[in-house]
Amino acid sequence: MVFRSALVVTVVTALHPFGAHAQTPSANVAPSAAQPGDPVAGEIVVTAQRRSESLARTPVAVSVIGAEALQRQGIVSESDLQAAVPGLIVKAGSSSDQLNYAIRGQSLDAFSGVRPGVLPYFNEIQVATGGSSGFYDLQSVQVLKGPQGTLFGRNATGGAVLFTSAKPTNDFGGYASVRGGNYSHVQLEGALNVPIVDDKILLRIAGFFQRRDGFQHNLFDNSRVGDVKRENVRGSLTVKPSETITNDLVVDYAHSGGSSTSGVIFNIYPTGSTNAPAPANFLFTPAVDALFGPGGFQTYVAAHPGVDPDGIVAFTAKQNQRGPFLINVDSPNFYRSHNLVISNATTFDVGADTQIKNIFGYTHLIGRVGNDLDGSPYTVDQRGDLGGNNVIRQISNELQIIGKAFDRKLSYVAGFYFSDEKNDQRDLSVIFDILPFLPPTRQINSGITKNRSYAGYAQGTFDLSDIVGVEGLGITAGGRHTTEKASLLHRPDDVFILNAIPSYVTPQSKTFHKVSWQLGVQQQVNANLLLYVTSRSSFRSGGFNFYAAPVVGLGNDGGSAYAPEKATDIELGAKFQGDLAGMPVRFNLAAYTLWINDIQRVTYVQIAGAPAAVTVNVPKTKIQGFELDGFVRPVDWLSFGGSVNYTDARFTSNLVRVIGNPEVAFGPYPDVAKWSGGAFAEVSVPMSAAIRATLRGDVYAQTSTFYSSTANTLTPDTSLPGYSLVNVRLGLDKQEAGWSLSANLKNAFNKVYYVGGLALGNLFTLNTAVPGDRRTFLVEARYKF
Repeated sequence: MVFRSALVVTVVTALHPFGAHAQTPSANVAPSAAQPGDPVAGEIVVTAQRRSESLARTPVAVSVIGAEALQRQGIVSESDLQAAVPGLIVKAGSSSDQLNYAIRGQSLDAFSGVRPGVLPYFNEIQVATGGSSGFYDLQSVQVLKGPQGTLFGRNATGGAVLFTSAKPTNDFGGYASVRGGNYSHVQLEGALNVPIVDDKILLRIAGFFQRRDGFQHNLFDNSRVGDVKRENVRGSLTVKPSETITNDLVVDYAHSGGSSTSGVIFNIYPTGSTNAPAPANFLFTPAVDALFGPGGFQTYVAAHPGVDPDGIVAFTAKQNQRGPFLINVDSPNFYRSHNLVISNATTFDVGADTQIKNIFGYTHLIGRVGNDLDGSPYTVDQRGDLGGNNVIRQISNELQIIGKAFDRKLSYVAGFYFSDEKNDQRDLSVIFDILPFLPPTRQINSGITKNRSYAGYAQGTFDLSDIVGVEGLGITAGGRHTTEKASLLHRPDDVFILNAIPSYVTPQSKTFHKVSWQLGVQQQVNANLLLYVTSRSSFRSGGFNFYAAPVVGLGNDGGSAYAPEKATDIELGAKFQGDLAGMPVRFNLAAYTLWINDIQRVTYVQIAGAPAAVTVNVPKTKIQGFELDGFVRPVDWLSFGGSVNYTDARFTSNLVRVIGNPEVAFGPYPDVAKWSGGAFAEVSVPMSAAIRATLRGDVYAQTSTFYSSTANTLTPDTSLPGYSLVNVRLGLDKQEAGWSLSANLKNAFNKVYYVGGLALGNLFTLNTAVPGDRRTFLVEARYKF
């Protein structure tokens, strides 16, 4: 079975390893200048409300990480981000190139066809899905937590991740970086900033190059699996034809190659213990002699060199014993992507306090991935030579007005948004090769998915200080109306169309209309302390699952469609930034409850003899928890801090009709670690009058997670154990000369851990899991000029 890669394409950076929580503004307080690299004492400017304001005075929960931590911690991909952002989980599906963000229990099931619960933005445009990416020359990333239905173009029920590339400046300069490490790891990165016409035409060119050998060795063909090959280039041009007009154009191209870290078979159910329609625990074991006659299994083994002659059940035990980096899988493994992202933002200052802004976006993503979905040398389910193929094209435009009114007591933003997205997809699944008895099925899923979205929105923060006589009291309110049309066309070579069943209908389309809103109150108690309470409502649009049979109706009724998902939350927060006992201190606390109606979840079934994925709506869900992080610098040369996150997620009304099962109880809730968090300590001391040495240690830990929504019923044994990781960095820098040297050690104790998997137990009697990165080190020489 082949499904669409659901990875969130991102281009990311970091300003502090644990980020900084944002909470609320008094409308008249202007943000102070940011101090890069000083997460305790410095102010940071964010755009979480689509306008620039102080992080400490923004009435939403948001973590900010930025450019300096990329350099200091070697953050170059999605897998590096999890320890850097409190409450963020980066999970895998079938491989390391099928990734998804999860925040507050909101994520995305592999092959469900739904929008991600946490949406990525690059330079204010929402980017389409694709493959894993490399991060370079970025200014900041802001991770917004909770429903984001009012201000962001495609509604998200869990959060949004906002990535901003470094902009051209009026100074000639740049930087160059060379990194090398184990697994033949090489990275080259650099940028050149050129003011073509002083303060009028500014150009910046940046690039990134990466090569790294894979962590896995495949016994089946003596190959290496998981090689990384990336080449990226970005051009940024800022044009200021007048004092009131600015145009920022960014063209970003990324090419990726190599292969994917493979999922491995994690467990297999004992023969006879499941009602899976295609039991691998019978067909690929000596028990199959009961079907093909005495000696049948040995005949199969002789026809398939490389398979374990003891059968797949015994093989699973052997695989677990040797660990996930010495594997035995038979599918071709490859990963190719070509990603073009263009953003163009034009701002017009039409008054002292009013600005009109237009944001145009274009993305064109081509992806091709091949890997083994069953994690074994037996052809149960693999992508084969064709693999999974996507061509995604998206065009968007957003027109905003941003300003202040009523003697600057009201700060507001309003706008109109349009997006048109097309995903042209053709995937191959090679299923159950039992030659010489039965040939494999080469199943093609082929079609075009389209989504068109229109929205109008407005949001503002009003300073009530003079009206009620309470200094620093403000109220934030906003609303958005969205119309989204989803459609799906299956091509003639699609497996379900080939079956020519009269009840199948293609194309299918449906239009959805939804209102989202936000209402909150914030109190800037004094210069150091902020309190707020906010409630928000957002939705994920309905649509159609590409991998389901084109039957009219919702997945709950056996159809291919799924209904919109609605999320409503209430959040209370507090933030302190100031001095305690003469020490700079920053801490943030957010507690929340999130209610979700008709949450979108996938289940894997067999339809007319073909494996399929059906997206259903689970009636009610409740997620509650808290996020606490803090930092302190007791002396100039020492800083330390940490975070702790608690999430209690459960389906509160969980009975769903699933094809082949009249009523299934969903649960436990997946993609949530009940407890997660980390801590760091950093010592920075002068080695001479000009050279400074820095030693830093980070630890991250999380409890166990489930990667299936039906672990208590259809797909047991889909729990991944908790784990902890330790990272260490040693650096030397001479700021006046512009050079620095550093060494980063990640996963210092070489822990084996898993970051996701595929729950195929109710289809094939087996489940797979994808391992996280092994211990790696990178040594960097960097020069800034």
